[in-house]
Amino acid sequence: MRMSGSIATVGINSILAWMGGRFSTVSLPSVGTWVARGRNLGSVESLRHFDVVRSPLTGTVVEANAALRENPRLLNKDPYGEGWFARIRASNYSEEAASLADTASVQTQLMEKITQLRIHCLRDFPDQEMYEIGTECSAVLAKLDEVVATASIGDVIHLVTDDPTASIEMVRWSERTGNSLVEDEPDAKLAHFLVKKTKQ
Repeated sequence: MRMSGSIATVGINSILAWMGGRFSTVSLPSVGTWVARGRNLGSVESLRHFDVVRSPLTGTVVEANAALRENPRLLNKDPYGEGWFARIRASNYSEEAASLADTASVQTQLMEKITQLRIHCLRDFPDQEMYEIGTECSAVLAKLDEVVATASIGDVIHLVTDDPTASIEMVRWSERTGNSLVEDEPDAKLAHFLVKKTKQ
């Protein structure tokens, strides 16, 4: 939540954005709706998750992010920016603000939850995911070529593999295909890669 005067911009946090998977449906509040703190503003839904968005403050909805209806994935891609959910004119902020936690005070708790749930907050949210455990790197790259061939320009693929040579091979793959290797993140015995299709 961000405040600008008496207006609160409300959204979801990055934990829900990553846990929920690729959001496909969004239910937004109507402008003029009065909502009490803790009550439902709307909902978000993906193939693997459904959740409600609750209002952190009491007030009146003055704007809902209509862009989410056309592109629900803004919630995944940019939950703290273009993926905002609704704006509320707070009617009791001076009293309710005291019970709201700021980012610094919940940072440790959030990091513990991220570790516990094994959430990978990568640089970009993937359009597709590949889990290739126990597969030789040559076979992984062949499958990646197939996935990228059917993807659209700008699509992001999250690849997870346990091949020990993957980091080297992925750099070579990027140079060979002209597509971008956005991120290379090791995780215990696994490696996570983000690949963006940048060449047709």
